[in-house]
Amino acid sequence: MDQTDYHRYIKAFNARDYATLETFFADDFALENAGFIVKGKQQFRDFYQFFHHYCRETVHFKQFFPGKDAFVTNVVIRFEGLNDLSPQLLAEKGFSGMTPVPRGATVDVEFLILYQLNPQGLIQHIKGAVWIPAARAVEA
Repeated sequence: MDQTDYHRYIKAFNARDYATLETFFADDFALENAGFIVKGKQQFRDFYQFFHHYCRETVHFKQFFPGKDAFVTNVVIRFEGLNDLSPQLLAEKGFSGMTPVPRGATVDVEFLILYQLNPQGLIQHIKGAVWIPAARAVEA
């Protein structure tokens, strides 16, 4: 997968086009996110159909770092609260590590995301990390 493919992936994600997104995934695909793992295309679709009912996610591309069997991207994801989502409902669904975005709120979060590829070049594993810039020195 190269940067051009990744832009097609982002376009499909932002359009909530799950069928196109799944063409980028290996059959044994897994997404590791906020302390839980989504395994397989059906669980991916089920998770995002649930989550996107409560929150609109829009990925904004910053950088692409290619590798041999993997790549890393730097993106900013805008989370817009559409409906109230309680910590209790997240826990019931098995997603207790997530932080809900209240209805009407907008939060931008910068991520570094590692995409591991299988030998056919399909995404086998995704794991993101929130980017927290180094603290700035404060003059005394």
